[in-house]
Amino acid sequence: MNIYFMRRRGVPLVLSSLPGEDFGSFSPETAFRIISSGTLSEGEAAAACRTISSEGRMALRKYLQERRYIPRLLISAGAFLLAYLFFSLAVPDPIPLADELLFSFIVSAALWIILSRTDEESAFMKEKMLIIDRAIASSSVLHSSDMALIEDYYDRLCLMSVMELAEAVASGSLPGLQGLCEDWIDDFSSALLLHMRASDKGIDKTISRIESSDDRRRTARFLIYQVTIGSLDMPDLALYLAISSLT
Repeated sequence: MNIYFMRRRGVPLVLSSLPGEDFGSFSPETAFRIISSGTLSEGEAAAACRTISSEGRMALRKYLQERRYIPRLLISAGAFLLAYLFFSLAVPDPIPLADELLFSFIVSAALWIILSRTDEESAFMKEKMLIIDRAIASSSVLHSSDMALIEDYYDRLCLMSVMELAEAVASGSLPGLQGLCEDWIDDFSSALLLHMRASDKGIDKTISRIESSDDRRRTARFLIYQVTIGSLDMPDLALYLAISSLT
């Protein structure tokens, strides 16, 4: 698996496809490769490793939550019914319905939390995190001219005003990004999209609107509005669209 170390406006950005991986397929043979435009300092390498480890833990936790959602839901629902029957039959109450529902909900919610924490401390979680940490510790570093091109292109995007960039995105007239030839470009694009989704839940709808809208001015105004409310990183979006247009 590739880890991308991109120097973005002087601030390192670490990207990977970990949030979208099927962790069930991770094995001790899993290996990571860090791709950057140049040599990483000790501080940069350590920061990249910490970021990937943290990202891997969060992605693995989400994977387990989704995988165990139905069993956890059924068990919690069963506990709710049993608790309701118990409190209905064993505890006399002048207002039976309200109290029984409240106590049953508390029991069900408590069991849901316990099961969630149990999953996070499971042998599966520990095994996969050990694989990830070992892969990070033994990761190799690839210096790529394509990453240097991407960083230079990003810097060019950042020199444009928000209005200029919004109009270029809306009209499909972004500056050309030429010379990329590595086989990891598609994976980089996917990793960048996952990064944008983490901070902007509506990014997929935004991209769909850009691709389908015929009203360029209205789309540009929409993009500027999204930037002003803090949910959209315009240079990230522009970089993603520029790379996607090449594939």
